[in-house]
Amino acid sequence: MLETIRKRLTLLFSGTFLLLLILILIGVYFTTARLLDQTELNQLKSVSNRDLFERIEHGEDRVIRDPIYFQLFNPDGTERYTRLPDDLPKEPVRKFLDSNKVTEKIFSDGQHFLLYQRTSPEGSTLLLKDISATEDTLERLIAMLAGITLLSTLVLMGISYILAGRSVVPVQQAFDRQRRFTSDASHELRTPLTILYSGIELLETEPLSTEGQAILSDLKAETASMQYLVSDLLLLAREGQPGPTSPVDLSTLVTQTSERFKHTLVNRTLSLTITPHLFIKGDPNQLIRLLTIFLENAAAYSDSDIEVQLQNTSTHVQLIIADQGIGIPPENQAKIFERFYRGDHSRHGTGTGLGLAIAKSIADAHEATIFVESTPQTGTRFTILFPIP
Repeated sequence: MLETIRKRLTLLFSGTFLLLLILILIGVYFTTARLLDQTELNQLKSVSNRDLFERIEHGEDRVIRDPIYFQLFNPDGTERYTRLPDDLPKEPVRKFLDSNKVTEKIFSDGQHFLLYQRTSPEGSTLLLKDISATEDTLERLIAMLAGITLLSTLVLMGISYILAGRSVVPVQQAFDRQRRFTSDASHELRTPLTILYSGIELLETEPLSTEGQAILSDLKAETASMQYLVSDLLLLAREGQPGPTSPVDLSTLVTQTSERFKHTLVNRTLSLTITPHLFIKGDPNQLIRLLTIFLENAAAYSDSDIEVQLQNTSTHVQLIIADQGIGIPPENQAKIFERFYRGDHSRHGTGTGLGLAIAKSIADAHEATIFVESTPQTGTRFTILFPIP
């Protein structure tokens, strides 16, 4: 359980850090991209009409570093002079000129271009620059930020796992102390309760008044209930840890346990659908306890027939115990595996409220998963999935 908490804390720390890091890096990326775009645009804006005419006079084919292409238009919209790349698509440029946009980016044949247009009494001017180098820089920036994010997250996950392990040490120690106390107290209580129960049985052989017999019967029932509670607490103190595990013929175990349980039912049928020779790895005694808990619950909360199924799926051995009893309200289904929880129908049984908590503990120790489906006044269906060894 604490290992699960440790992993969840690790995921929480790492996830929070990853989210914050992603937000920071996104901010860095967009800020950088905006600055680079603004730098390129400012360079286009800084080119005056005089610069353009000087370039025309000196010949537009001269070698210029990071050349700026341009197109001049007369006031009536006719083209006056053009110096654009030959492979530049004309349609995006035409749409840009027809629009009211001042600037826009276009992509063509692996190249990125930044367009900028301005108007003056002498006509309009289209300026264009190849910004592929800038876009490549941004792509490398994205790759670098992604690498930083991944590496930082992995490092933090390792650190978080260590810190989470240290943080759960006091919880583990407190949990161990509580478990030892419960185990020791249960052991100490078992002997006097056994003596008390035996003494009550001896007193039953003595001549007593009717009232005395009734009191003695009540004492015996309460003592038996205390013995049952102590046994449950002792099992919970061990957290359902199985003893020596071995391959278990679950088909035979379920059949024999269910057959013995049939004798406790009155005017009811327990139907079995068992696939033979289904094996799992586990502790037979605890598996019997697990099945008995669900059978006792089905008998306590239902006056109708009980159904037990055991079959295999592609990945699990599936055990189902279904009844047609009072059912469990949806709002209570998440609580039934809590210790001492008995819901609103405690009058239907005299249990301690520990049964399903013990079943959950045993299932966890066997790496099994319990699912519950229940409809009030219709019935309850428990499904336990055991991993195939």
